[in-house]
Amino acid sequence: MAWKYKFSKDAQKQLRKLDSKIQSRIKKVIYEKLVLNPQLNLLPLAGDMKGLYKFRVGDYRLLCVKQDEELCILVVKVKHRKEVYRK
Repeated sequence: MAWKYKFSKDAQKQLRKLDSKIQSRIKKVIYEKLVLNPQLNLLPLAGDMKGLYKFRVGDYRLLCVKQDEELCILVVKVKHRKEVYRK
């Protein structure tokens, strides 16, 4: 069964600020990798960000919350890899 994904309001704003080519690439990779098998592509974070998972798309990272009971991935942050882990 395929997983669903949603973007938080902040993640939607961050995604809209990116170039249209990057936006379409992120959406394509989410569908091809994340929706079909998130266990292979989501990597858990540690420390202050425990409970979140990262998903890599080129130079960009998506920070996600995995909701197993609903088969849903909530994307909470979309940023360049240099900025994503800063508070």
